[in-house]
Amino acid sequence: MTFKIEYPSKLTANNKDIVIFVSNLSQLKNTDFLPDSDFYLKSNQFIKQINNKNYFLLQNIKKNNSLLNILIVLVKGSNNSKIELGSKIYSIFFKSNKEISKNLSFIFSKNLITKNKNIVSNIIFGFSLRCYSFDKYKGKKNLNFSIILNLYKLPLFKEIKYKLNLIESINFTKELVSEPANKLNPVIFADKCSKLKKTGLKIKILDKNQLEKIGMRSLLGVAQGSINDPRVVILEWNIKKNKQPIILAGKGVTFDSGGISLKPAGGMEEMITDMSGSAVVVGSMMNAALNKSPKSLVGIIGLVENMPDGEAQRPGDIVKSLSGQTIEILNTDAEGRLVLADILTYVQNKYKPKQIIDFATLTGAIMIALGTHRAGLFSNNDSLSKKLFKAGEITGEKIWRMPLGNEYDNEINSLRADMKNIGSTRFGGSTQAAQFIQRFIKNNTAWAHLDIAGVSWSMKGGNSMHSNLHSPGATAFGVRLIDEFLKGS
Repeated sequence: MTFKIEYPSKLTANNKDIVIFVSNLSQLKNTDFLPDSDFYLKSNQFIKQINNKNYFLLQNIKKNNSLLNILIVLVKGSNNSKIELGSKIYSIFFKSNKEISKNLSFIFSKNLITKNKNIVSNIIFGFSLRCYSFDKYKGKKNLNFSIILNLYKLPLFKEIKYKLNLIESINFTKELVSEPANKLNPVIFADKCSKLKKTGLKIKILDKNQLEKIGMRSLLGVAQGSINDPRVVILEWNIKKNKQPIILAGKGVTFDSGGISLKPAGGMEEMITDMSGSAVVVGSMMNAALNKSPKSLVGIIGLVENMPDGEAQRPGDIVKSLSGQTIEILNTDAEGRLVLADILTYVQNKYKPKQIIDFATLTGAIMIALGTHRAGLFSNNDSLSKKLFKAGEITGEKIWRMPLGNEYDNEINSLRADMKNIGSTRFGGSTQAAQFIQRFIKNNTAWAHLDIAGVSWSMKGGNSMHSNLHSPGATAFGVRLIDEFLKGS
């Protein structure tokens, strides 16, 4: 489903589906879209229901020879609740058994807008978050429609435009995550990234030959069992001399079979989402460009496909990473950390960053710890952690800090190499993975690792808090988080 926003000076008979937003029921008197408003204001049943549910739906109301559907919404609560309210409006109007027009009209009382300029943009943002569904390969497409706003000359366009840019970036992220692996391999993914040059991003793509010359053997080891060549994509925004950028890094395994350490068949289809971390990085960089962020940013993603093949990496192999550290491969299904190891080394050598934040669907263990409601945060820096945590609380993309320490780090020591790619026990798998990544962070650079395995897809493990805002499927968890983080970093 897609939509556009229009700003007419008045509504017409074609506007048959109307949402009226008020902060006080007395404001209904000032709208000419609600027939017999005095009747509803004096109705005990109406007042009781709207005070209880904060909304009241009138269906097939006759006015001027037209049948109208009117949703009256009593707006209360915080900014996040406004976003959830927008999502709820979508679910009310777009039930499968309900035919609606192509125009949905949002009528805001002027008193409501005057009190909080963010109300309009937050409600539209929540509505549009819920709108997205991946129907690219379905014969019957979802409805395209317009949102009509009665804003007239009120100066709210800048805030709405910002949120629409954010939505565009989120939807692009969702599309990447939703694509099947036969339609999105590392080469195709990189090509899609190159098209984002039109947003103002500077983009560099490293192919297999370049990666071999650079020495990204840890990343290349993951990719060697696939017929699809690997890629590394670097996206730059607002890079300035003598200014340390913030680095966003993402795991981009476009399909993860587990390699020689083959995954069980049940649920393997979910492994099309194992590139969610890289999609979040791309979406966040796209949003920074569209909304002209003043921050200096570099996004880097490692794109590989992990497949079993005669040339695939084997358990027991030892590889030398770009950092010079050697890694004993004990499980080829612990591949995301191998990808991150090389791209983090590369980006630190080239940019000398201020901060590094990486995103990865890294471990199933994080879902055991936190379920599908929060991402796991691992960090060597308290200040960075607090800022990310605050951004998560504000946006509802919540995270929880998990432990690091020498006792965990010792578990990845190897007898035959500098380290092994899994821990000595099956306990604490998410921390062991984070400890592995930390070994590639240089000079104690401020670093945060976000394990998003449980939150990148809203149907994984049943209902989650993200189901309130998104239609089933990809959530683009992290794009809103980074958008908020950059405002306060």
